Amino acid sequence: MLFRAHWRFISDDAEYFSVKHEGAILGILDEDEITTLSINRMILHVVGDPDSDFNEQPEFEQVEHDEFFLARLQDVDVAPVHEFAEFSETKRLIESIAKGDTPFEKGAQRISRLFAKQHRGNSSDGAFFIFELISDKREDRVYALAKYDYSQAIERFDKDGKSGLRQIVQAFIADRKAIQKSCFVRVVDGVARSAVSARDRTKQAPDLTDYFAGFLDVSRTRSNNELSKALDAVVLRVLKDCKDVLPKKDVRSAYKVAREALRQRDSIDNEAAVEAVLLSADSPEDEGIRTRLEKTVRRVLRTSKLDGVTFKPDRTVFTAPKRQKVQTAEGVNLDYPGSLENNGVSRQAMPGGGTRFIIETAKDLVVDVPIIEKVRA
Repeated sequence: MLFRAHWRFISDDAEYFSVKHEGAILGILDEDEITTLSINRMILHVVGDPDSDFNEQPEFEQVEHDEFFLARLQDVDVAPVHEFAEFSETKRLIESIAKGDTPFEKGAQRISRLFAKQHRGNSSDGAFFIFELISDKREDRVYALAKYDYSQAIERFDKDGKSGLRQIVQAFIADRKAIQKSCFVRVVDGVARSAVSARDRTKQAPDLTDYFAGFLDVSRTRSNNELSKALDAVVLRVLKDCKDVLPKKDVRSAYKVAREALRQRDSIDNEAAVEAVLLSADSPEDEGIRTRLEKTVRRVLRTSKLDGVTFKPDRTVFTAPKRQKVQTAEGVNLDYPGSLENNGVSRQAMPGGGTRFIIETAKDLVVDVPIIEKVRA
């Protein structure tokens, strides 16, 4: 191997070597397969100047530091918001490898050459990995493509009872930000699913740089408006599920606080959603309540296919609700525009419990008639 003697893998914390960790992002990878996930095959090419010669490298004879890479990959596996074009060459090559029509080494070399060819001259150099992932829980396979930063590092070592320092010229560090670009593709019965989990550090998430999107031949399937609406629904569902721990069990007020917090964000991700919900619950100090809220948010994000997705909020979504619906225990129903809240429709908490609604109108009532219930013959 040309590179095996030179690459080093560095982590400052043993936690990084645990593949199964709390709060893991799940996108293409399913929760049930994480515990037995392993790297079956892998290959590495250096990518840089697109005008330079591409040097094909052999497949790694054996997988090394698999836990290091599995932890890194698990960190960047986000819910898919991109989809392959029907005749994507990258998709076709991955399918050919999965079916055994093309040997892994040869197919991965072709994919790497395709990436290197589209690599822009102003992009930084990096190491382009292709992994074939398998799990005891599933028969299908996942292919992960990742462009990884490599950098210089200083390593402490002991020799003859003395400590010293030495420089490592090419090293990979345990940092999610070190992965410049990543893509996960699941292949079932030799056919790649169209949904692609793709992430690009150099663009405003979840967008991809033109050359990376061109290499994959993918396009976005969910706009910021659609993602914002989906997150809005997540927040409301979480608050309803956790109504008992909200101040005065008031979902309406908490929802309003959470939406305002999200509206003011420059970008939204898992942490922003958790922070908005905690804020809406009046930032509880009770660790049990905080943990419950956070776990509920992450669970609903996962089931809503928003886990790990970062996007710019559509502020038109996180405004006052268009309509407000109220139903009392006595059977009184109110339905009014959300813009009239505290501007024509007000509510007051009663000292002994309950709520008083006050409706003010400057004009005559449009409808004010009794409703005659229909009686069956």
